[in-house]
Amino acid sequence: MEARFSTTPHSEGIGAEISGLDLSVPLDDEDLMNLKTVFGKFRLLVFRKQSLTPLQQVRFSQYFGKLEDFPDPKDQADGFKTVLRVTNIDKITGSIKPVDDPGHRSFTLGTSSWHIDSSFRTIPSLASALYAIEVPKSGGETMFADTTLAYETLSFEEVEGLKTLTVIHDFEETRRRHGLPPRPPEVQAATPPAHHPLVAKRPNGKHALFVGSHAAGIEGMPYHEARKLLDHLERHVSRPEYTYKHDWRAGDLIFFDNISVLHQAMPYDLVGSRRLLHRTTVAGVTPLERAN
Repeated sequence: MEARFSTTPHSEGIGAEISGLDLSVPLDDEDLMNLKTVFGKFRLLVFRKQSLTPLQQVRFSQYFGKLEDFPDPKDQADGFKTVLRVTNIDKITGSIKPVDDPGHRSFTLGTSSWHIDSSFRTIPSLASALYAIEVPKSGGETMFADTTLAYETLSFEEVEGLKTLTVIHDFEETRRRHGLPPRPPEVQAATPPAHHPLVAKRPNGKHALFVGSHAAGIEGMPYHEARKLLDHLERHVSRPEYTYKHDWRAGDLIFFDNISVLHQAMPYDLVGSRRLLHRTTVAGVTPLERAN
């Protein structure tokens, strides 16, 4: 059945913009079915001029699966365990966080690299929704890169060489890259390194290159060789034809596939500009399937 909303693919790069849907109200079965079809095709959807409470964002995100919890109360929006505050604004005081605050500095540096949320978990997250509430006048954009499109342009020989490889994803790798101290041993023990196929097969038969800043090595390969290959793939997937740069406006919501799409936050004035987004994340269900 024909969708009652419109889908406009981006003229450059990846993803599409959806108009004609108000996400603050429940979606009917027809719209939801069509939206899931469009999401499967484009993997990144932009919704403009939304006005959402945390509860409404949660309801929309839950159409796609169970949501992950964010256990630290200081990071939660309005007490919702499933809504993360992505921000430089202190929750208690409402003022901008000091740039030398260790936790804030770690988060800012970590999100500035190309990454896949929770790729260091045995079961990675399926999808994420980012909703903009306060945005800087300049900077603070988010870049997205579609690894499925990038995979499809690799040669047969390259693909055959990558399908058998297993990547080690470790949260500590991102900290090492930015010269940050390691997390306490008990925290590291709670999120040990995870092993994932470099080429993941999706339920729709498509494939994705599962890389990003948490990729710390490749099983059976010396670190320097693995680093060279992973860096090469990251440069490949971040070519302009596979990317989309989103210049945020208050009221924007972006829903993206967290297996096939890398993202990174762009710099902005951390001292003089306020930035607040709410993130909800659809939890994964099973480990990634290896390409045959």
